[in-house]
Amino acid sequence: MSKTLNSDGMTVDISSNQNQNTPLGKTETSGALKHPLDKLHKFLKGNLKALGVAQIMIGVKCIFYGIIGFLLLDSEMYRIIFFSIYTGFPIWGALSFIISGSLTVVSAKKQTKSLLRGNLGANTLSTFISIAGICILSYNLTKNIHHDCKKETLCLGIKSIATGLVIVLMILTCLQILISLPLSMLRYNVDDENIHWAPRINIYLPPHA
Repeated sequence: MSKTLNSDGMTVDISSNQNQNTPLGKTETSGALKHPLDKLHKFLKGNLKALGVAQIMIGVKCIFYGIIGFLLLDSEMYRIIFFSIYTGFPIWGALSFIISGSLTVVSAKKQTKSLLRGNLGANTLSTFISIAGICILSYNLTKNIHHDCKKETLCLGIKSIATGLVIVLMILTCLQILISLPLSMLRYNVDDENIHWAPRINIYLPPHA
């Protein structure tokens, strides 16, 4: 039981059940969620160019490691070990990373509605391609782990190289998702001739009583 004053100045008893019905934690929870989202939003706005350059570098590295894998595709057995390379993911996946990164860099320098639409679309597509790439690379890694080289020295060496390349490509692809996913969740508002970035996820904060 707790006591409070009513409008006439009289003391009124309030049961604990009534207190429990008051959503005290709702505002605190919403505020706790909104604060990190605001920090992420500011970080994305202030580092568009750097994030775009990082995407381009990830794409270039994927192509580099993909070329190494292609040079070793000289037999059917190696095509099994280098399954993700054989699908061409390091090339078409890397191209999507480079395109989204280039549009992000350009959008940081010159913000127009057409560029921003292209940037958001490219980052959304890049996110889906990255997810597909993770699935392909995971399957490739699983096949490599269970592949039996029958104690052949050359096969064991190639298998080790292939596994290392797959792991590196997986790390790069995960980094791409960490960049492209938040960028794809941004939206923009056009006010006269000014363009304002805004987060696509809005947290509702109930008014204080």
